[in-house]
Amino acid sequence: MAHGDTAGAAALGRVRVLSSRGVVQGAGILVMPGVVLTCAHVVASAVSQGRGRTEAVPVGSILVDVPGAPSGTTGEATVVPDGWFPGPLAGGSGSDLAILRTEWTPPDGTTVARVGPCGEPDRREVNMYGFPAGASDGLWSRARLVGRGGPHQDWIQLEGISAVGIRVSHGFSGAGVWDPVARRVVGMITAAYTDSQAKAAWMLPLEAATRMWPELAAALEPLAPPRGSLSPPSDRDQFTLADALLNVPLIEDDGGATLRGLLPPRIRRTVRAHARPRLQLFFVVQACAEHPDGRRALVESIRLLDDESQPARAALQLVEKLWPTVVEGGSS
Repeated sequence: MAHGDTAGAAALGRVRVLSSRGVVQGAGILVMPGVVLTCAHVVASAVSQGRGRTEAVPVGSILVDVPGAPSGTTGEATVVPDGWFPGPLAGGSGSDLAILRTEWTPPDGTTVARVGPCGEPDRREVNMYGFPAGASDGLWSRARLVGRGGPHQDWIQLEGISAVGIRVSHGFSGAGVWDPVARRVVGMITAAYTDSQAKAAWMLPLEAATRMWPELAAALEPLAPPRGSLSPPSDRDQFTLADALLNVPLIEDDGGATLRGLLPPRIRRTVRAHARPRLQLFFVVQACAEHPDGRRALVESIRLLDDESQPARAALQLVEKLWPTVVEGGSS
């Protein structure tokens, strides 16, 4: 998803969390009408004007709004009594989650987030929209999900993708983590690693949030699209994809052997071998097209091998064009 993808931006349900004086403290996710997910430490900071954190459920209200909305569209929100889970960085045993209730009516154009479980952190690319210092209207950041771990057992670590761009930092806490392949929010940013050179951060997957606050389960969509929801490319398009892959230097160098090796075993074992690189890559694409999870596996394998070169980016764009994801009853 490009950073300007309006469909993805709308489905984020993005919200800002502010102190009573209107100072932005972090982000939130509008997961259903009148319900916002954010970090407990963001709420504690908003209540205390940034002077500290609290283990007890905060008393009183804080403010929520939408970035870029007209003035006068701010609303009040309070913590749900059973929705307070202070995190390990504040000395708590929870996963740093706060559930807010609000009677605030978001401005026109604001939608409830499309949310779902994260599943396994398989190095897929995700996007976040947060509010770092100096950017109160928000900035995008990109990262990969690299594995479970960190200060809390439920957290998943993220790593920045490239040397340039915005890293996850203060102001991203509470932001929704958008999966552009599944086209839904799958997690919430909880913390960033203090070493700015590392570009590492953590998120709370939404299935873990559901275990703590079961009412969220009603909003979560299935982990994967239903069977038949992927429209595989035709044989002609598969050859077109093979040719695009052959233009990637790291794939051309070994005729696609490394790319094939990066595929999951259940797909890799079905790839027919051929001495000619073009046909070998066609058989790689063909094996992926015949597997329910093949499109995602192919995209992730390309990104693992090379997501920086222009030919690799062109190949990924071609996958999006020739192998679109279609939800039954309409486009995704």
